[in-house]
Amino acid sequence: MNTLFRLKLATFLIASAVSATAAENADEAFLVEEVVVIGTKDKALNLPGSGTLIEDQELERFDHVDINQVLARVPGLYVREEDGYGLRPNIGIRGASAERSQKITIMEDGVLIAPAPYSAPAAYYFPNVSRVAAVEVLKGPSSIRHGPHTVGGAVNFVSSQIDTAPAAEIDLSAGTDGFYKVQGLWSRMRETNGLLIDLLQYGSKGFKNLDGGGDTGFERSDLNVKLRFRPNTRLRQSLTVKLGYGDEVSDETYLGLTDTDFSSDPNRRYRASQLGQFRSKHKKVHLNHTLEIQEDLLMNAKAYVNRFDRDWNKLDGFINGPTLQSVLRYPQQFVREYDLLRGNIDSAEVDGDRLDITNNQREFDSMGAQLSLNWAYAGQRLDHETSLGVRFHKDQVDRHHKQRGYLMTSGDLLWDDVVRAPKLRNRAETDAVSAWLTDTMKRNDWSLTAGVRVEDIKGVALDFETGAVRANEQSIVSPGVGGFWQITKNFSTLFGVYRGFSPAGPGDGGVEPEESINYEYGVRLQTSLGHLEVVGFFSDYQNLVGRCRVSDSDCQPGDEYNGGEVEIAGVEITGGVSVSLRDQFELATNLTYTYTESAFQTTFLSEFSQWGLVQKGDALPYLPQHVAQIEASLATGRWDIIAAIKFQDEMREVPGYGRIGDELGTDGHKTLKLAATWYQSEKILLQIIAQNILNEAAIVSHRPFGARPNRPRSIVARIKLTL
Repeated sequence: MNTLFRLKLATFLIASAVSATAAENADEAFLVEEVVVIGTKDKALNLPGSGTLIEDQELERFDHVDINQVLARVPGLYVREEDGYGLRPNIGIRGASAERSQKITIMEDGVLIAPAPYSAPAAYYFPNVSRVAAVEVLKGPSSIRHGPHTVGGAVNFVSSQIDTAPAAEIDLSAGTDGFYKVQGLWSRMRETNGLLIDLLQYGSKGFKNLDGGGDTGFERSDLNVKLRFRPNTRLRQSLTVKLGYGDEVSDETYLGLTDTDFSSDPNRRYRASQLGQFRSKHKKVHLNHTLEIQEDLLMNAKAYVNRFDRDWNKLDGFINGPTLQSVLRYPQQFVREYDLLRGNIDSAEVDGDRLDITNNQREFDSMGAQLSLNWAYAGQRLDHETSLGVRFHKDQVDRHHKQRGYLMTSGDLLWDDVVRAPKLRNRAETDAVSAWLTDTMKRNDWSLTAGVRVEDIKGVALDFETGAVRANEQSIVSPGVGGFWQITKNFSTLFGVYRGFSPAGPGDGGVEPEESINYEYGVRLQTSLGHLEVVGFFSDYQNLVGRCRVSDSDCQPGDEYNGGEVEIAGVEITGGVSVSLRDQFELATNLTYTYTESAFQTTFLSEFSQWGLVQKGDALPYLPQHVAQIEASLATGRWDIIAAIKFQDEMREVPGYGRIGDELGTDGHKTLKLAATWYQSEKILLQIIAQNILNEAAIVSHRPFGARPNRPRSIVARIKLTL
């Protein structure tokens, strides 16, 4: 940590402590912990922009452990499945790249939670959705408060809160493929102090079958502790300390199948993936202090430290041989390599027959402090809600990728006893200062929000192998404006325009950051029977950025490439109807639909393997044209049944135009799920959940290496006890 950053952080923490000692008296119902970015459903309806709030009751419906499934309720959002359980999600918003969720801002309780959001934004860590109380998604000009990645939007996970009433819960689940989940929560608030303990462990034996036998499952553990202090002082205030630890062991691989083998058995895994294993540990310390200076003026201070370590031992290819992508796409041309992957033949003592098993070891550190002021006041003609904030942030990543050669021998991988030099050893680090100012002006039935975000970013990249040091600086000013007009009691309209931004990585002096001008416009209808929202969006990218990952060929992980101008347009539709029937029955339906189209605006040849030769007018890869989900539920006071069917269109995996045809692409597919819940009493909940009831197998990606499936049919039984 450099001296300047230490001084900034120390000054901030001292100022927070001084403000705390100057503060005073809190009643028990006063909850001033600032952890949300939207707040309530009513506030989401009045946003001068697009926002979706998924509350605890909605999360309970299917008790998902997969964030991809949860976010299916959000329009304008796209997911690319990878492992079937959502362990490492790929999420994009309004066309921003879904690749490892690197183009969205990911937060927990309003704090940056990705391992290194500036230096290495690929999100290999995500909060376990089973332990969150709500999920908030912001798009449009509202998202400029929550950078650094604003080209698409922001996702905020709200953790379980310490309530004034005591709480104790035990949540148990068991299902197919050896799936299990054990969760316990205990919370107490006594006068001015509170404590919450949340324990979670879940896992599965996995649904894939390794040739010759072997593990393909995972296990995750999560412990979170919250301590809340509401001192008996003159000004009302709250200080929350959150401590967290999580770990994972999963026998995961990037290796997929040929399309032919997928057709025969989509859940098969080749013998060459037998050593695949991902291990990680995540630690965090978050401080959150809120002070009510006066009734309409709140100050919030946050400080945070996150540490994430991961090792991923996995097959990367053949030493001095063809790429795995080539072998699996053209097995008839690479017969020997294809047979080695399946373990059908033994390796010879030549490099081309040696399998490259690389341990991708990485250590991430992220820390910072942020201060915000929220002031509501009445002017002579307008009411104002003003927010001002500043954040000092530092993060870094250390990469140490260690290569070993293995020989396939009688179906087993045996180390060749050759000690090789590391494949990659580097460090990237970033210091960033950001500030934002927004003002919402209200009069009668309309409101206008104007805001601006400023980012000043300094990055350094060090290659330990060559000793090369590269540095770069980026500065951006992102203005935005959004309007909302309540035309009638039931009908309203919204519009917005803002400048989106996603920084380039540290040291990449030749690559410009990603920038876009984003527009949205829409209408909302709210009646006693239901609601309907239709929003159109248009994103005009001045410069698209592609980022190399380990699984990309012919580039170094972290290298970046400019893709020039791109246009993305679409429409989002959400709606729902709720009707009360006889005998206290409640029938409800909900629809989410997104249509999207995109086009590169120039012709170019890129060294980035995901682009290659791009023609003007080509559509972006991994951007489905149609995504939809329909839910229907029937409920009484004692039980409810809910069914949901999701459809995702096919996606091209290389730029192109028109039908995908023989080009690389994913399958369009639909997934039907059903949940039946019986509230046996106020303290006992019983539930049966069935996922992918039709057991439809689909290729959800050919990247990194070969065809990969969605999760097959699964059934889970659950009991939740409130003590």
